[in-house]
Amino acid sequence: MKFMKLGSKPDAFQARGKSVRYVASELETDVTINVGEVKFNLHKFPLMSKSNRLLMLLSKAGEENEIDMADIPGGPKAFEICAKFCYGMIVTLNAYNVVIARCAAEYLEMTEDVDRGNLIFKIEVFLNSSIFRSWKDSIIVLQTTKSVLPWSEDLKIVGSCIDSIASKTSVDPGSITWSYTYNRKLSVPDKIAEEGMNFRDKIDSVPMDWWVEDICELDIDLYKRVMITVKSKGRMDGKVIGEALKTYAVRWLPDSFDESISDALTWRYKYLVETLICLLPSRQGCGLLM
Repeated sequence: MKFMKLGSKPDAFQARGKSVRYVASELETDVTINVGEVKFNLHKFPLMSKSNRLLMLLSKAGEENEIDMADIPGGPKAFEICAKFCYGMIVTLNAYNVVIARCAAEYLEMTEDVDRGNLIFKIEVFLNSSIFRSWKDSIIVLQTTKSVLPWSEDLKIVGSCIDSIASKTSVDPGSITWSYTYNRKLSVPDKIAEEGMNFRDKIDSVPMDWWVEDICELDIDLYKRVMITVKSKGRMDGKVIGEALKTYAVRWLPDSFDESISDALTWRYKYLVETLICLLPSRQGCGLLM
């Protein structure tokens, strides 16, 4: 998994119970930021030096030393990442937290206009140079976008992940150099090194449907968008598309139904089946296909 470390100062954030976070410092904290049920006791200057939103709010607050930010995307976890960045403390971004950090940074207006090399800029570099180039990280990031909609959609993170994933499914199997699928655990370079495989053997070792199991982890709406994009590129064999849909159905549909299944599950299974049918590689049927 790709990661990026920011900052150089030791992490001085500490907890008091489950609902209070504060910075251990010789200087007394002078502002409280309420994010959901968590209170952050912090210092104004570091926050104002990186966040245009906090700069404006704190300037207007006057003697008031408490600000509510219940609507920040990503909640307390995302805000803490941004706050640590403001203090210059070490924070590690990875596929699991980069989306909430990016959305929170947008909310806080941590732009280049406020400070050069600000958080939005650094996250964008990380996404484009590392995350979107990684098969598995792109899938993980796409899954995490659901918790911060519509922010992740508006920031084009969802679309970039989908395009990255769809593009990689069309790569010539002989050109695949990454270890793929959570289930198959095949590392082609290692296999080649151990067995002295030639180029033809390498192509044969990577099946055309190498990607179908990994994207089964996506929920049906994101899966649908990925598959539509895969099909729109026109480079995927219809049999492989069919195999992908079959694999997804086996992963998420029960072997049998009975009267004990709730109405909500019945509706979900019905929606899933209808969606998969519309994705079938046929010129007939649903208008969503082509």
